[in-house]
Amino acid sequence: MSDTKQPIYRSVCRELNTVLLVEGLSLEEEKTLYWTIKKRVKDSKKPVNLEDYKKYIAKKFILDFDVVMAEIQTSEMYEEEEIYDIVYDSIVSLYPNFSMSFICTDLNSDTFMTGLEDSSLFDRLKKSLEGSDKDEADVGLSSLEDITDVEKQLKKNILGQDPAVASVIKALKLTATGLSQGTSFLFVGPTGVGKTELGKLLGDKYSGLFYKVNCAEYAGGHEYAKLIGSPPGYIGHTEKSLMAEKAEKSNRWVFLFDEIEKAHHKLYDFLLSLLDDGTCTDNMGNVLDFKESIFIFTSNKGIVESKQRRMGFTQNDPTEDEKKNSVKTSVRGHFSPEFMNRIDEVVVFNSLTKKDVKKIAKLQLDKLPIEVTDPLLEYIVKHGYSREYGARNIARYIKNNISDKIADAILSGKVPRKEGALYSPKVTKDGVKIYDVKKFEADA
Repeated sequence: MSDTKQPIYRSVCRELNTVLLVEGLSLEEEKTLYWTIKKRVKDSKKPVNLEDYKKYIAKKFILDFDVVMAEIQTSEMYEEEEIYDIVYDSIVSLYPNFSMSFICTDLNSDTFMTGLEDSSLFDRLKKSLEGSDKDEADVGLSSLEDITDVEKQLKKNILGQDPAVASVIKALKLTATGLSQGTSFLFVGPTGVGKTELGKLLGDKYSGLFYKVNCAEYAGGHEYAKLIGSPPGYIGHTEKSLMAEKAEKSNRWVFLFDEIEKAHHKLYDFLLSLLDDGTCTDNMGNVLDFKESIFIFTSNKGIVESKQRRMGFTQNDPTEDEKKNSVKTSVRGHFSPEFMNRIDEVVVFNSLTKKDVKKIAKLQLDKLPIEVTDPLLEYIVKHGYSREYGARNIARYIKNNISDKIADAILSGKVPRKEGALYSPKVTKDGVKIYDVKKFEADA
């Protein structure tokens, strides 16, 4: 049995429209390679370059590496460095202990120095990295490398909003160094440009804890009690409030108050105390600690007004800075000075360009087992994008017009004709069709 050939893992890499063949290692081979790499990192005279490490891991694990890279690099969708990032991510999803963050954590751990030969310890650390203790939600951003990785992930998923991402990253650096405790943003921009999505991703990267408050549900004077509990004498007074439940879990949350302009002034009064020192008092008189939390408020106030002011004939179109300053002026005129004085930064989101929308469509398609082609992307942008609803309509359009075609093929027992390939789309005058498929036949 010791001579049994190890399996080859087929990692479907939708971002590169390919299937990567990843070498399968036995437990002993995996431990030996890990120990070798760890020793090299530890004994290195100078800091290990992360990009060089990613290339090294790619060459170690990808079969026919040179051939695969030559094929991938014919595409103009990604730069070489981005390709290595994607391949590296695919490998560490199969072998989590070979990620640089795992190795660095390992090197800083006294318990691990007892030896990798203890397989139970090896397995325990591996499970820990894979998230078996996810409830603890302790992500941790303790180095410039950590924050740089977060920045890359945010820019990769939030298209066309690099200035907004830069504002968020600046706040993370201050928090990570202890120069600031928590922060607050007012995200302003048209619908469907990534305000809420940036909040969600930030929550995932900052602490793993994200909560969205739909402020349209807090338009009445009594409804803010949903957050801190009912006052004495009312039904539910003895029940734990929503904010109390959150505070019990952690004080490192990302709270997003969506469409804040729709909230009743009583909710604003509650927020003033929360933004002042990161604490609030619930209906039971308990002081709840959120000092390390990030508060995000979203609004499209100022956007409509700014557009209306530009409808008249002018000699010169306003610059982007002038547009953003106009929006900020409108926002400050709508919200009270007390509220605005507690906001660390007003972040104005850009309108999406066609190029941005095309990349967003590709991100959505990457979640599906289908080849991403230029004709398919052009078709989706043409029929799915709406200035009124922004990028939200792209996901909806793909679900109703692409995903359903793939679902039909799967339920009909049809698979791509080429083994290991993705489904092939064909754009016709009647819409998108799935072609080059065959009936699935199980091996005898």
